Amino acid sequence: MNRVVILLISLVLSVRLLAQPDAKRALIPLKIKGSVIAASQLQPLINSIGDQKIVGLGEGTHGTKEFNELRINIIKQLVEKKGFRIICFENAFGDCYYFDQWINSDKPIDEGMKKYLIALWQTRELEGLFEWVRNFNKHHADKVMIAGMDFNYIGSTAGIIHEEARQLNNASMIQLAQQLCFAAQAFDSAWNNQMKGISRKTFALIRNSIHTNLHQIDSMVKADRLPVTETCKRALFNGRCWLGGEEKRDSGMANMAVNIAQNGKTVLWAHAVHLALKSPFSDNTVGGCGGLIKKMVPAYYSLGMGTAEGSYGGLEDRFDTRLNVMHAYELPAVTKPSWDEFFLQYNIPAFYMDMHKAATDSTPRPLRLIGYGPPKSISYSDEVNCSDLFDGYIFIKHTTAPEYIP
Repeated sequence: MNRVVILLISLVLSVRLLAQPDAKRALIPLKIKGSVIAASQLQPLINSIGDQKIVGLGEGTHGTKEFNELRINIIKQLVEKKGFRIICFENAFGDCYYFDQWINSDKPIDEGMKKYLIALWQTRELEGLFEWVRNFNKHHADKVMIAGMDFNYIGSTAGIIHEEARQLNNASMIQLAQQLCFAAQAFDSAWNNQMKGISRKTFALIRNSIHTNLHQIDSMVKADRLPVTETCKRALFNGRCWLGGEEKRDSGMANMAVNIAQNGKTVLWAHAVHLALKSPFSDNTVGGCGGLIKKMVPAYYSLGMGTAEGSYGGLEDRFDTRLNVMHAYELPAVTKPSWDEFFLQYNIPAFYMDMHKAATDSTPRPLRLIGYGPPKSISYSDEVNCSDLFDGYIFIKHTTAPEYIP
């Protein structure tokens, strides 16, 4: 009898929610088989974002297999049918520049991922995407480019500048670039080691050295009107974003994304909070990169994703590096009230919601924030309207941690 009562309550609740005019019009139930949602179910979404210049595909956690599979299916549709040619990750710009070259070689994809991507992206799902990109590029002159809009590592960016100096055979620029590379390698080493074993004084000296050399090289290029490539200009721009530090990370990534998108229609792969149209915090401390992008490029679309239960991939370390050991954690129960808890009430395994049509419930709720830390690090944002954060939202009730490349 209790099971019957529970089922009836669930059915009534689902009917009540779906009976709301705006919600019913905005919501599209999705069938999920294994961990995959077929792209054919997402045709309304594909059609609505296909004409955009930049599309942000934001993940609700930094380690969810279903979010990965879903975005990969969307990306393939956008590449094949809508002309998108850039996939830009929340990963260091310079590292992605060299990884793009790696993809267009015959070297093992998984080795390139371990060398150039942070551990969060070293998954079997993304390995499959990169294999697909390699094959696509072999058969198309208009190739797909892998790019990065972040700057947690700076060594490869310095390497691009050094290569440019050597190509120009400019002795002064070569000397400055060598000094830049030395300091950048020291910074990257400290990052890899979680900032352990390095004093604040030494770290400050490293940062100051990078700052000085970047400024001198940038000034030299402009003053002497050196004929540097667009890649070198972008590397110097990435360096200026790096100088902004963690406090200006979202604005730095926004500027990098817009700069990179000058080369073609672009898909962004990052956490949903970063790609949101505004920060979910009243003091704007974290997130809202997407809103800054939209101010510069109005043809921007932000897709958020969320989940309620299952497992996710994360790490114990403080900083995200290429060397993190990834673990699978169980998702704790959602806190009421929150957007995860609200969407869970729909009692649908998975659905897509057009947030422009979902104006039924304007009650602000906290957004659950699941990054890459263990469950104890999970937190909630300030109360916010989900429609203020995203143009569209995909909720998957039960999700799992990805398989990582060993």
